[in-house]
Amino acid sequence: MPALSLIDAAMFLFETPERPFNIGPLIVLDPPARGRATFADRLVTQMLKRPLGAPFNYKLSAPALGLPTLEVDANADLSAHVHRITLDKPGSFEQLSAQVCALHEQRIDRSRLLWELYVIDGLEGGKVALYGKTHHGIIDGRGFVQAISGWLSTDAADTTVRAMWEGVSRPAKEGAAKEGTAKDDVAQESPERRSLGARLGGLLGLVKGTTASAVGLYAMLAKQGLKTLGVGGFESLLLPYARVPRVLGGKASSKRSFAYATLPIREMKAFAKAQGVTLNDLLLSTVDIALARYLQEQDKLPTQPLVTAMPIALANAGGGNQIAVLQFPLGAPGLSPAKRLAAVRAETATVKRVIEKTTNELVMLYTTLVHGVPAMVEKLGIKTGLPVSNLMVSNPFGFAEKRYLMGAAVDVVLPVSVVPAGQLLNVTSVTLADRFQIGFLAMPEAVPNIAKLASYIPDAFDELVRSMTAPESASDAAQASAGAPAAEQAPAAAPAKKRAARPRPAAKAAVADAPAPAPRKRAAAKRKKSAKAVEAGATARAEAEVTASADAEATAGAEAVAA
Repeated sequence: MPALSLIDAAMFLFETPERPFNIGPLIVLDPPARGRATFADRLVTQMLKRPLGAPFNYKLSAPALGLPTLEVDANADLSAHVHRITLDKPGSFEQLSAQVCALHEQRIDRSRLLWELYVIDGLEGGKVALYGKTHHGIIDGRGFVQAISGWLSTDAADTTVRAMWEGVSRPAKEGAAKEGTAKDDVAQESPERRSLGARLGGLLGLVKGTTASAVGLYAMLAKQGLKTLGVGGFESLLLPYARVPRVLGGKASSKRSFAYATLPIREMKAFAKAQGVTLNDLLLSTVDIALARYLQEQDKLPTQPLVTAMPIALANAGGGNQIAVLQFPLGAPGLSPAKRLAAVRAETATVKRVIEKTTNELVMLYTTLVHGVPAMVEKLGIKTGLPVSNLMVSNPFGFAEKRYLMGAAVDVVLPVSVVPAGQLLNVTSVTLADRFQIGFLAMPEAVPNIAKLASYIPDAFDELVRSMTAPESASDAAQASAGAPAAEQAPAAAPAKKRAARPRPAAKAAVADAPAPAPRKRAAAKRKKSAKAVEAGATARAEAEVTASADAEATAGAEAVAA
């Protein structure tokens, strides 16, 4: 029977109607001209012939007494989990976004397989969309990228049709974790074979000979308390729930809004190399700059730095979610873009050092407790909640080349993630060939007009690049990172060449202010009535010009989780 990690179990235990733990890709396909009208139906027929694999063959077993576990559903009916939807004309992207948000808001039936796939046609230009809604408790962002990699082909001529649910295999030893995360700390016994109860007991010092995790947790919190008070060194993060500005707030709700933007991956990687930073540092800084502009326009710019949560992939951890989630501040209000980047780099370097010195199980316990408290607060009926951070930002790898499915080119692969308790905004990126795609998912009350926020991303990146070319940028960056140990400071690099101003396509923004027209929905085996579309949020597409592709860099982050 598959084991659940602490974080996996927390996603089932803390799930509420306002906080469904659904994640999944939104993929838009451009089918070949020949057979375009019947592409969606033929695709469903072919995918239903594919085998079912782990973790998509699991269902939840939740005994009255005891902890939940997963079990293989040997009698699963694939056709009951694959649905067809046809959008009404004109089939715009905002209609698609509204439909996906309406589906994403609904909790998955735990008595069956823990996923659903929707094949949606009727889009403008004859395009077809795929939305793979899956419970986060069985898979993390890194695992989902692996599942999609097996699903989509790198060859346009490949006629083999694969499916999302064919499974994900994890090697016994996955090597170093992203962003310098922890090494293999539990070599004595395979985490896959340990029960959740034994693991939890060990972490709390209730299993013979294991008290280090409990002691380590107390020590970790003590260091964070000193850091928050301004005492101690730089080897710690801030105390949970401390110094989180009261912005991007509101009452917990099941409603969601979605938007996205894209940046040129080649330009990002060249700039990151020149400045001695990672793509993840650039993502965090760019989002920070865009949020500062967004909040300033609403006269809500805080006096303290925004706090972000960042998932970290762990090597050799057990369960479906092999991650920890840690919080740290972004750039202080009023900082130049160059100083923001330096401040972010210093914070992510601290995260690296903390993870390197901490066991996998300790940081997973820490993640579960820190994010479990806000979930319990909401379960008690306090919908304003306890903020863990202002947002969650993650970057679970990507795809270095163009992708195809049954001869159809993949236009976009967008991550639709979770908004866990303690936060109201999630930002998740995925690379596709030469584009760095950034998806924004939020509760509409917390982030009104999310399309506007997404549309600020390209300008924020350009502002960051221009700032680093200014004469004072070198001294700005040095001052902002002066507190970090010398070994962690960015290496000296020649300033990036100043770019000539280049035209950028106007951001395409669409707002779904009213319920989307009811589409025509059919199950794989038979037609069904459409799910009622509810009010969804804005969508946006801010495209930057790209001239060449580059490989996707594996950077820090994994995926948003309740943690």
